[in-house]
Amino acid sequence: MKHAPAKHYVEVAHLVKGEVVSVRRLSPRGEWRAALAASGVVLALTVAAAVADVAAILASGRVVYAPGFLAVWLSLGAGATAVAAARARARARRYAIGADIQDDAFSSVPMWLVRRSKGAYHLRLAPGMKGRIDGGPSPVLVESLVQRREVDLPLSAGARVEIGFETATFVVTAPAGDGEGTPLPRGFARRCARRALLPLEVAVVASVLLAVPTAGALGEADMKSAIPAGATPWEVEKMLRSQAQIQARTLHQCFDVLPVECQHPGYVGVGVSLSRDGEIRSRWIARSTFGNECPVEQCMSDVISTWFFEPLPESMNVVLPVQVLRTDKPMPQGAERAAVNLARKAARNQVN
Repeated sequence: MKHAPAKHYVEVAHLVKGEVVSVRRLSPRGEWRAALAASGVVLALTVAAAVADVAAILASGRVVYAPGFLAVWLSLGAGATAVAAARARARARRYAIGADIQDDAFSSVPMWLVRRSKGAYHLRLAPGMKGRIDGGPSPVLVESLVQRREVDLPLSAGARVEIGFETATFVVTAPAGDGEGTPLPRGFARRCARRALLPLEVAVVASVLLAVPTAGALGEADMKSAIPAGATPWEVEKMLRSQAQIQARTLHQCFDVLPVECQHPGYVGVGVSLSRDGEIRSRWIARSTFGNECPVEQCMSDVISTWFFEPLPESMNVVLPVQVLRTDKPMPQGAERAAVNLARKAARNQVN
């Protein structure tokens, strides 16, 4: 059986020893007001947290990828706002008693006392409750309805119920009207903000992970060559050797197309003619431990043309010995040992 939409609101007064502890009003208008208020609180908190997060990231000398930052904050902020609104509306539909801090009144038995369901307000009566129900042809005793089990009693306009349960008394009335001006519960904004902290913390962590150090402008110190102007030719050559050895890893590509017998370490004398700006004017392979069976000189010469060096005190021609490690490409099982043996044999032949 479907109930007609409620044309009234419900007011619940909580009394202890005859003194009013609290009064709460339930109404459809109050539900929407609670939902909008919760959305506003969480939305404002999200915006404030996002602005503070951006300020902290910029103050630490970092920048963040804008599309990713906006995606994280918009998705989590929208989700947190929607969840807060749904929870606030659901909470505004009922008057709950129990031991939880969110409950409206204390009770050793957690339960909802009044709830709006299917458009109508219902009062839940449980064993142990005493009192009477007014608003009908004659008063009805509460204990006569709840001798063995809980009962949900629809509240019609004009009904008045007085319930004694444990140490408290609840007076439930259902005046006609829409409950205009229904106030929000005490601590409403604080509860909404507390529940929104977890998704906001996730957004802060995600945005920090997206942040990268700020790119600084190059100054005169950055543009200065690592080779001092007063360096001797031998000191210049040692620095060039170091720079060449770092770039020697690019020579691996010359071995990937060669037989397994060529997949072994070796040494190459790289000849280069350098201008004062460190530009390679010409290059050649002066010597190599790889024989004619491993034709890599032309490939190496092409790769060396892509190298770069620091500016020099003066232009110079130099032969730079570099160690060539074998390719990073995995070798077949047993082939690596065979390649090493071949390299040792070739080295002994050169010595003899």
